[in-house]
Amino acid sequence: MVILCALACALGLRAAPAAADRPRTPTPAPSDTQIAGPSTSIVSLDGMSVARDGTGGLVFLQDVGGVAHVFVSVLSGGTFQAPVQVDAGLPGPSSSPVIAAGDGGVLLVAFVNGGTLYTSQTLAAGQPFSAPAALYSPAASPAISMSNFGKAYLAFTDPAQGEVLSAFWWGAAHPWTVDQTPLNAAPQPGAGLGAGRPAVVTAGDGVGIVAWGQGGHIYTRRVVGTTPSVVFEQADPSSYDGWQEVSAADPVISAGGDDTYATVAFSETLSNGASQQTLVLDNRLYGSQYAGATQADGATLGGAASATDPQAAVNEYGRGFVTSSLTPGNQLFAAPVYTDDVLGGPQQVGSLPDDGPPYAVPAIAGLISTLIAWQQAPGVAGPAEIRVRYAPDGYDLGPELVVSSPALGPADAAAGLFAGGDAAGDAAIAWVQGAPGQQAIVAAQLYQAPGAPAPERRFQYSRTATPLLAWSPASELWGPTTYQLTIDGATQGQTTGLSLAPSQPLTDGRHVFQVTAVNRAGVATPSRPAVVFVDTVAPRATMALRGARVRGRPLRIIVRYADLPPAGLPPYDASGVATVYVRWGDGTVQRIRRNAAVHVYRRARRYTITVVVTDRAGNRTVLRRQIRITAHPARRHRHASAHRSAPRRARRFGARRAAGRSAPRGGRRGGSRRAADRARA
Repeated sequence: MVILCALACALGLRAAPAAADRPRTPTPAPSDTQIAGPSTSIVSLDGMSVARDGTGGLVFLQDVGGVAHVFVSVLSGGTFQAPVQVDAGLPGPSSSPVIAAGDGGVLLVAFVNGGTLYTSQTLAAGQPFSAPAALYSPAASPAISMSNFGKAYLAFTDPAQGEVLSAFWWGAAHPWTVDQTPLNAAPQPGAGLGAGRPAVVTAGDGVGIVAWGQGGHIYTRRVVGTTPSVVFEQADPSSYDGWQEVSAADPVISAGGDDTYATVAFSETLSNGASQQTLVLDNRLYGSQYAGATQADGATLGGAASATDPQAAVNEYGRGFVTSSLTPGNQLFAAPVYTDDVLGGPQQVGSLPDDGPPYAVPAIAGLISTLIAWQQAPGVAGPAEIRVRYAPDGYDLGPELVVSSPALGPADAAAGLFAGGDAAGDAAIAWVQGAPGQQAIVAAQLYQAPGAPAPERRFQYSRTATPLLAWSPASELWGPTTYQLTIDGATQGQTTGLSLAPSQPLTDGRHVFQVTAVNRAGVATPSRPAVVFVDTVAPRATMALRGARVRGRPLRIIVRYADLPPAGLPPYDASGVATVYVRWGDGTVQRIRRNAAVHVYRRARRYTITVVVTDRAGNRTVLRRQIRITAHPARRHRHASAHRSAPRRARRFGARRAAGRSAPRGGRRGGSRRAADRARA
């Protein structure tokens, strides 16, 4: 089991999230974003890619002085930035741009200019794109894919030789390197041309799989870095349900976290006597073998309808969709793909009749969630619009959402329609919209609920009536996030920061507060309730000393204390005394329990006794008293009394002499016997 877990981690595989962690149908942002235009210069939207961390971008062609050039709008912080030209300095028009996104703002772009394949990239958010670098010539029909862990493959055609080639990229240390060995299924020529243009996918384990058309058939081949596998596989069958194959074309491929499984879909033209029909078939690649072609469209074999426009997308668990369009009728069908690329039965996606091709695109948005975007053309009922259905579990489609605004004119998905999403389940859909001559690149974004913020402390005390309450940030890949603070059910304010004080002072006592994270679509997620206990009043205290203040003798201190709330509030609105300490002044500190403590001083001197009473909120009351510790106790016997009365007797004796009387001779009334003896001598 340990070995299997380690292998799964190495391959980038993960256990499916628990049901509570799975995304739900997201909420559209309040308005669409016009990225470029409206103008007469928009040529086409050619690609969009969103990385797991929410960064990404889209690529399109726009006329500059009547010449088509490549522009990229970077997706950063949930916002599509102003487009930048990435083929600056190249003469003549560019074509066939493709884009792939990686975490951290990595964007790889490839395009053809003057018959040469060029690449450009930015390796981090905020960095400019590199100058275009020539990779191969002659080249056509590039396709690009990047894994979640930063490995990328580029497949393209050498039209002069009729060969399909691949290139590998893995960060700045491994720039684009072309594998000069053709992937062709020998000995047939003419690979990757026309409807056989190549498609490529990078599985989560870093292995690339290329699909292409050659000689009327569909082939696939794995590539590891710049080394292709020694075998290739044919995806199309020679016959299907009694009908004979005429040709296959339009290959698409998708794979999850393990290159062992892959979904390969294509158009298959079949004949039965004088009858011909085109279907969309899917074949599950398992290792180096195909499991057998299965119909992925909604057509009836032998019926009047044919299927076209195959598209496929599966997430890292092999869940997703294969889509197709029926003609006549332009009905959109999607066949769900279950775990490990197992195909299910097709189902109709759109609820309305369609007056034009749907140009559907399935896409990944999240660890398991997927979506399908398409163009709905209701004819006389209104302009063409872009609709989306989202599958939180990867294959069960939710309700239809209209994401385009009729105020911008009719959608034109024929000029480009793409979709993608991040690991949180947020999704972006981009398309061309507007009347001829006034078209724009437009994007809509769908937001999952942000993660719940977490109060810094679930319970805290405050000594001020306006405590600063803090929390950890909510998980939201497409910020910024606004935080709303409520205390005891009343709104206290909002901020984009991570702390806020109440707008009104709080009374002493217990208060319940919550922080709610709100994203740009207005979707809110509250935190768990937390408590702040306000105590602005210091405790009351008195102290008394008992015992002899003599070195070596025990001295007892008695402290009486109480923590009371402001007048008019009940006792439980005070936090209560937490600690009572006495510092005896000689370096000794004692915690007082049961109101008393005893101490013995070792030296005779003056000391300052300090008592500190602290409540749970941190309010302190400090009492101080100075005392003198003596070396010996005061003498209270007979000799001490005689010494103390000696000055008084001397004064009395002086008075008798002044009156002519003799001094007393001793005894009780006249001094000591020793003094009388000295007088006689």
